[in-house]
Amino acid sequence: MKIFISVISHHHHDVIINLNSINRIANIGNIEVVLRDNLPVSKLKVFCAKHNLHYLPNKYEAGFSENNNLNYLYCVEELGMKPTDYFILMNPDILITEENIPVFMHEIFNCSDELCVANLFLDRQEIAQDDNIRYYPKLSNFLKNYLFNDRSTVIKRNKALPEDAGYWGSGSFLCIKSSLYQELNGFDERYHMYCEDIDFCYRAAQKGITPTYLPNLRAVHFRRRDSKRFLTKYFFWHVQSVFLYMLSAKGWRKMKSCLKVEGKR
Repeated sequence: MKIFISVISHHHHDVIINLNSINRIANIGNIEVVLRDNLPVSKLKVFCAKHNLHYLPNKYEAGFSENNNLNYLYCVEELGMKPTDYFILMNPDILITEENIPVFMHEIFNCSDELCVANLFLDRQEIAQDDNIRYYPKLSNFLKNYLFNDRSTVIKRNKALPEDAGYWGSGSFLCIKSSLYQELNGFDERYHMYCEDIDFCYRAAQKGITPTYLPNLRAVHFRRRDSKRFLTKYFFWHVQSVFLYMLSAKGWRKMKSCLKVEGKR
């Protein structure tokens, strides 16, 4: 089994270079890191060449879903990714510390589940948990979160995840069997940014697949939360994605994906 890590940079070149994380992972055997530069920057290209990362510059600006689908195709067509391999989505602002890399390797290479989520923190001391595992939201949850910072969908995972299986894992660090990614046609490209991970996990749940929590797979997420900035483009992308997800969850719209086979929903 091999691991293929998909990273998307949208002017994250300085973050990637300064964190010094994905380049360390790329030097490990049986791991390929594919970095797609949404807005190409020469210094990132040089960095990737130096550290044996697959650098893919975009000819046009694309959304999170489309970029990861394109990376998936590259892994299959150019790098020989097999159905039994893992395709891992990793944000450029994710840090796997040097001491956690061996644990990362052990957890992934000894895992057989189709969909897994990591134990993410917001600080290097691993005290504050990230909100990367949540219950599936209703429209009211989105509204209350914006207006009152409501956190009722956040799952406190100090011990274990709930047994009701009604939760999803954030695309900031999501481990997916290649076969499942293809079966679900990857991410829905109608989502430019936000909610595409909820949609993906929801479609997996319809096939009886719930994210497996790997508590020992620990990483730090230096998130920005741009969607909270009112009336910015990120805010409008988030609002649009919320309504797309609500329609999709009710089966009122079809997905769009470069991986989708004609005639397959």
